[in-house]
Amino acid sequence: YNMNITDYHFDAFVENFFVSCELMESEASAVQDAAEVLGHVRKDITSGCTVRLEVARKRVESAGTDGLYEAVGGEDGLKLFMDKLYEHICVDSRIQHYFSGSKLDALKASQGQYLSVIFGAPITYTGRPLDRVHAVMSISDFEFDCFLEHAQSSLRDVGADSNSIDEAIVIMETARRDVLINRKPHDVRKTQEAASAKTVYERVGGDSGISSFVELMYEKATADVRTKSFFEKNKARVTAHKKRIVLYMTGIFGGMSTYDNSDLRPAHYESNITDYHFDCLMELIREVLKEHGKDVAVISDVLIRLQPARADVTTGFTVRMEVARKNVEKGKDGMFQRLGGMAGLDSLIEALYKVAWADARIKDLLMKDIAIIKAGQGAYIGELLGGPKSYKGRELVVVHKSLGINDYHFDCFLADLARAMMGLGHPEAMINEILVSVEPSRAAILGHSRGNGDVELSRDGVLLIDRFGGDGNVEAVVESMFDRCLEDTRIRFHFERTKSKQRQIRRQFCNYLTGCFGGLNTYDLSGLRKAHYNVNITDYHFDVMTRLFLDAAKYIGVDKGARQDAMLVLSKSRPDITTGCAVRLELAYKKQALKGADELFQRLGAFEGLMAIIDRMFECVERDKRINLFFEGTKLIAIKKSTSEYIMFVLGGPNDYQGRSLQEAHSVLQVTDYHFDCFLQNLNRAMGDLGCSTDAVDDATVVLEPLRFQVLQTHYEKNVY
Repeated sequence: YNMNITDYHFDAFVENFFVSCELMESEASAVQDAAEVLGHVRKDITSGCTVRLEVARKRVESAGTDGLYEAVGGEDGLKLFMDKLYEHICVDSRIQHYFSGSKLDALKASQGQYLSVIFGAPITYTGRPLDRVHAVMSISDFEFDCFLEHAQSSLRDVGADSNSIDEAIVIMETARRDVLINRKPHDVRKTQEAASAKTVYERVGGDSGISSFVELMYEKATADVRTKSFFEKNKARVTAHKKRIVLYMTGIFGGMSTYDNSDLRPAHYESNITDYHFDCLMELIREVLKEHGKDVAVISDVLIRLQPARADVTTGFTVRMEVARKNVEKGKDGMFQRLGGMAGLDSLIEALYKVAWADARIKDLLMKDIAIIKAGQGAYIGELLGGPKSYKGRELVVVHKSLGINDYHFDCFLADLARAMMGLGHPEAMINEILVSVEPSRAAILGHSRGNGDVELSRDGVLLIDRFGGDGNVEAVVESMFDRCLEDTRIRFHFERTKSKQRQIRRQFCNYLTGCFGGLNTYDLSGLRKAHYNVNITDYHFDVMTRLFLDAAKYIGVDKGARQDAMLVLSKSRPDITTGCAVRLELAYKKQALKGADELFQRLGAFEGLMAIIDRMFECVERDKRINLFFEGTKLIAIKKSTSEYIMFVLGGPNDYQGRSLQEAHSVLQVTDYHFDCFLQNLNRAMGDLGCSTDAVDDATVVLEPLRFQVLQTHYEKNVY
């Protein structure tokens, strides 16, 4: 009778009960009988609250709240009530995170003023509207009920009678809608299914399932010419390699593991693993899971959990090759001279053939007419590196057509070339530049560049563009995908543009896909990398975008096979879209590790310069309607102070920050990737306004970007990202 259980709460309980019965496949007649029983007990459970609060509501309507204010003791009583209330809520683990930090006194004063007014005090509330105050939070009914529970206890503590307590609860209840401004419809089925769902680790078969899966994956990877060169090792190394893969997968799939994920990047940094190789491995993993009888949902979850490894596995090669490519673009004349001219080239070819002759993987390809082959290769490589144009042989595709050379052989040749140059003492930068210069000959030797031909644009004589449903379906999918991107906070920042710019991007994307799918090609692919180079699009963003593309294609009704082929086509644009960000940030990471944070601090103008940047940033933030909700109200001064101290510290300045951890400070806020990206954009804008170089902006972004996970950790956990 004295519990505040309403029909709303009872209905929520009943809904959960029936969904549980459905998931447990309970007998229909038993469920029907249970429904009748629950119907009979409703009145006994809810009538106490209904009657008490209805009587209190009528008293308030007829007599007003003046009597309530006096009943709780007027100004002194309200102050004592707030003290008692905060004693309770600050030790309640269910809601204490909303009431902590340096801004607690300001929060308590503002909340006390609001409650005084609604209880009938002759004063005016001067704070922000309740819905705006809570618009940046994600408070649930449960948490609001916990607060009301403590309010009820605190009123009792200060001597309020039961009628006054009921009146107070009725009045506070009217604030629920404004406080729960971000309340989302509760999906009972989804919640219960998630609570009882098995982890990916369990769904792939635990330790034995993962071990079996890795064995077959390794077998396929060593047989596939695209990945073979990375998995061929001696027996002992193969065993150790498999063990590490099993440990890594066990951990990311939700099992117990001793693998340190921070080892992943260093372990692969010097390997020449590209996005192409990573995609090939994902393809092999998909095949293995299918052969193990795993359904589409399990396969999808496995691939999603493996995707974050892409950046750690491929970044080393991506950065080295991109730096080398930019150096090569400046001209090859100097490269040939740095190699040592003709004498240096002759030494390199001799060293290369010594290494290749000892390499059982490609030795047989060099056994016939070795003197002629060596001379021809020397002349051709010399031209590639900026030497004299002395190659007089046939076209490469004709020369190599009958030899059965594939990607595996070419990768082995490049590895031997790098090993020969290292043996001659050439610097790493020089080796990378030469590898970049030789790589384009892959297309001439194999008849295709790396990765081309893997996607069958035509199946049974039908082009992918037609299997996808033609230009109309491409346009419909792009429209649907774009709308989804604008709603998804993980990627919204990169798609939120003016309407005219959005139309332009959609049109360009349609033209790009149409051409890639085998239709009329009106998109200049050479501009793809340049258009995205200075945009901070990571593999994380690319994966979200491709997932949304798949969802849109499925929604439009595109055939499953066409969707899969379309995804393979899309994956080939990944390097052009993500390389710029990966390279810029990796180079900034290296600089930070080499020179330390103090160097950046001094470059930004030390304390005075950095404070000017922070002040300018807050000027931008306060005018930015996307995020200024987080930076206003009675706590603004405290927020500015703590944020400034933290940014000053992480960018190399003095450590005066005494606040909570970033996760704790942001755990109660409705902050997303979108908001974090907007905040960084304002910081970058402030740095640009004050004359900071592009390098300095990149360096600052590198330092601040790792804070994303700390700021958004609670958000990621709630949304299972």
